[in-house]
Amino acid sequence: MQKRNQKIDDLDIVEFGALQNGPRVIFLHGGPGAYGYMETFCHSFSSYCNAVYYEQRGSKQGDYNIGVEDHIRDLGRVVDHYSQESKPIIVGHSWGSMLAVLFAGRRSESLKKVILTGCGPLNKTQGDEFLQTLNVRFGDKKDYYDRLWDAIDEEKDELKQQSLANKYIDNIMEIYQMDPNSGLEIQPRHWDYKGSYRTMCESDEYVSKNEHGKALEKIETSLTVIHGTYDVLSPESLFRLVRKHVSHVKTYALERAGHYPWAGPRSDEFLKILKQEVT
Repeated sequence: MQKRNQKIDDLDIVEFGALQNGPRVIFLHGGPGAYGYMETFCHSFSSYCNAVYYEQRGSKQGDYNIGVEDHIRDLGRVVDHYSQESKPIIVGHSWGSMLAVLFAGRRSESLKKVILTGCGPLNKTQGDEFLQTLNVRFGDKKDYYDRLWDAIDEEKDELKQQSLANKYIDNIMEIYQMDPNSGLEIQPRHWDYKGSYRTMCESDEYVSKNEHGKALEKIETSLTVIHGTYDVLSPESLFRLVRKHVSHVKTYALERAGHYPWAGPRSDEFLKILKQEVT
């Protein structure tokens, strides 16, 4: 597939695909501060669309003090750039889905469709469910993960802190997938803890204040939610909340799919659904 590097002001953009009249699809990676893993997926999926991938600010060392509103403005710049052709589609993953909801709540008219995959918690109840499920999955390793997280938070040396953050991501992958093997398919991955710290804290505040629920109320464009039954947040909880606010939403529950549904036993079904939704 064709790959083109672009710049939108200070944002590094990668475009994939060679479709003359295909849809423009903007992919939003998760974390916040995790990047790389979705670029590989965009490349492979660009047979079906013109894919756009960008490293969100706060996702690479040296890019600090980026907050939620900065991400919303950045996404607005990307959407405005590609809206010169036609209204783009947004596909968010994890934190990227949470960002997509906030943006679509403000600028629904700018988008053809919003697709959420592996969405993170959208209100405090779901946030509590998310943490409870993680703690259960940690099992007898919970103390280990708690100590590792504390070590990341307390480390003053940036290189050591980043090394610990990468160790955390490597260790937690199979817990998010519920499968020790499919997590290996997500390479490469990197998580910039320091760069994403402000966004993480502010995102928790947005969840507690139900900002995502308020945003869902204002989404008028097409909305699709794809979520695995092995994900940390249950499809039932997520679908119930979204349906409460968006009557026209389409939902797909993927049995035995984890947080990264394009990896693992249901990858073919996920790709089939996503292809259907963007073409």
